[in-house]
Amino acid sequence: MLACLRQSSHALRGPCTINPSLLFADSVADSFALFGDLRQQQQQQVRWRSNRSRRGLYDGKDIGTGNNVSFSMKATKRTFKPNVFTKRVYSEILDDMIQFHLTTSTLRSIDKAGGLDNYLLHPRRNFTEGEGYEIKKKILKRLKNQERYARKQDEKEAGATAMSAE
Repeated sequence: MLACLRQSSHALRGPCTINPSLLFADSVADSFALFGDLRQQQQQQVRWRSNRSRRGLYDGKDIGTGNNVSFSMKATKRTFKPNVFTKRVYSEILDDMIQFHLTTSTLRSIDKAGGLDNYLLHPRRNFTEGEGYEIKKKILKRLKNQERYARKQDEKEAGATAMSAE
């Protein structure tokens, strides 16, 4: 519990919640359960993302801060913005061009994954909001419908062969 309270403000953002039933540990086993639960909760916390990067496919890129350093070594604050542009990308499953806010690193990652569909459906990529989440839902829905249609076609063929055998 103390480790949770002593987190630095810049490390992991978000609330640090603790299971109330584990607050008062009666035995050593309960205390291990408490710390195990804390570790699990800390691993589930995700770093803070700007609203802009939540909207599109930014591939982990976000606005950064730093300094401009002049010849006289005087530092002035500045921001480093990701190389973002609007681009239409082809989805094979949806058979359509879809417009996204993309970074250049996202384009390279899409090529490496073998297309937009593979990029969005990769298990490590967790889209919970924005453009990527909406298209991922559409792709999964289309795949589910294709499976259902293929299953019905197989049942029709099996029924037709059984009828012709009689």
